[in-house]
Amino acid sequence: TELKIRERPWEQRNDPVMVGDLPLKQQDYLLRVLDAENPPPPTEHSLRDRNHYKARQLESIQVLLHLEGQKTEAVAIDGEMLRENAPYHEEIRANWEQFTRVQANNQPESFKLKNMTLPPAPFFRNHIVPILQNDTLVSLDLIGCNMGPDMFQGVAEILNKCPTLITLGLAKNNFENVEDAKALSLAVSKHKGLFFVDLSTCGLGGKDDILSLLLKGCKQLNGLDLSWNGFSSGSLSVIANFFLSNHIKTVTILGLRGSSFDDKSATLFNKALEKKNNTMEQLSFASTNVTLSTDIQRNLVLNDRLLHIDLSGNSLGKIGAKYIAKHLKKNPPLSILSLKGCGLPNQSAKSLCNALKRNTHLAHFFLDDNKFNDSSVPFFADALRSNSTLLSFHMSGNNIKVKSKFGRRELINRALCNPDSLQTIAASNHTCLVTLNSGKNGDRRTHEDKFRKINALENEGKKIRYKVIAALFTLKTIEFNPREFQHIPLELMPRLLELVQQEMGYGKYGREVWKAPNRAKGSNPRLTRVYEVVHGWSMLPSLFARGPGKLKKKAAKKRKLAFAFKEADDEKWTPKSR
Repeated sequence: TELKIRERPWEQRNDPVMVGDLPLKQQDYLLRVLDAENPPPPTEHSLRDRNHYKARQLESIQVLLHLEGQKTEAVAIDGEMLRENAPYHEEIRANWEQFTRVQANNQPESFKLKNMTLPPAPFFRNHIVPILQNDTLVSLDLIGCNMGPDMFQGVAEILNKCPTLITLGLAKNNFENVEDAKALSLAVSKHKGLFFVDLSTCGLGGKDDILSLLLKGCKQLNGLDLSWNGFSSGSLSVIANFFLSNHIKTVTILGLRGSSFDDKSATLFNKALEKKNNTMEQLSFASTNVTLSTDIQRNLVLNDRLLHIDLSGNSLGKIGAKYIAKHLKKNPPLSILSLKGCGLPNQSAKSLCNALKRNTHLAHFFLDDNKFNDSSVPFFADALRSNSTLLSFHMSGNNIKVKSKFGRRELINRALCNPDSLQTIAASNHTCLVTLNSGKNGDRRTHEDKFRKINALENEGKKIRYKVIAALFTLKTIEFNPREFQHIPLELMPRLLELVQQEMGYGKYGREVWKAPNRAKGSNPRLTRVYEVVHGWSMLPSLFARGPGKLKKKAAKKRKLAFAFKEADDEKWTPKSR
């Protein structure tokens, strides 16, 4: 059965948009189609249902091509919304050709195709490559595009004629033959401005000949991502020997997620990075079977050179947490540490928090999907109050509840807005963005998203004022007692009266971080607070009391007449007789 696009309702409109020779949908209809949820792929349905699903996908591709085809600086066609790689059908070839005609007159700075199947060769080299051969392109991403020899050759041509390119992403494209790798490697090696290349999920595991050719062209790069290629010990040894033999001094970012490290490959990498490349700053060892249980692994990962370490997905456990806490206590120049899903037990919270209180370099800490529970909340709250350099702290996916006594709400309150007193609020953490619930960040019990927005503000005084007003009048975690302000000086009274009239989200105050509260009609607690403050103010009677001394009476001034004569003539003057 031939696959056909279903009836196009936009063609029934009286005012279709015409671009070139193709009728295109109106913008409102386009957005509605694009935002509509696509049905899941059918499994046991009839051929007609499957064709209808494919036709729905093709219609979404038409929408994407039209919307993104109008942009000039950043072009991004992402087929990920279709739940699987976007299919190709001859029905939409005209849309692809129209897209390239529109882009022919543009010079985009970034170009991205993700999970899209392009028309068959030589479409990419004849239509896409000429668009990208300009002096403005900075970023090129061709992710999951089922690239063949024609597309790899086309990418090499773009590199040869685009000196401004900085980043190149070719993830999720399999290298099947040596010729493709040789052409790409030669083009990358000749490019003088290329900074970063993404070759993740390219099926390079077990293809050591292709891997060696690609590495040969990456000597001058600053960053290289080889993650999720299924590297075993043999392929990892090829990468390590590449660093050993070529004296690579420029690579500072290396991604090896999803590889299988053993002692042999770890020893080679440790030797290569310690003796031949001492400029490495960022290493990603996520899901690489690194447990930090041996000296070789600890020397490779926990050193004083790395600024960014990713150990997510490794079974570190209690032993790994112990060595990480010991490393953090030394206060290394480490800026980003990711320990997502590492099985860290709740017992390790105390040692990690004690190290965090002493550390002054760590800026971003990821502890998502571990085994911390409510009993670890006091340790983390104390660490956040004591640390003033941490900018983001992530703990979503742990067993920290909302309603318990020491749960997420208590962690937010104690760390970011301590409700013990106004002084403790001022002494709370005003710099760290805390995330405890990735699914529903706007939880109405914890208000963590609101406090995260407050801490993201630049003005320090504004952060404290927002938190004081939220604690006093919005969340009411602190009881408002007018007697605390009875001895306030006269010069500060106008500021206090302004303060007690505010409420987060009400009257546009703090609306950028807090939504307007629901309030009963006719209620106005702000006026009541003003009356209580003024009535309880100890200096109020002195405003109406007269000071010492007698009042001086001003002499009454004589009325000046409009006539110009002397005072002596005033007494003799009589009206004329008529």
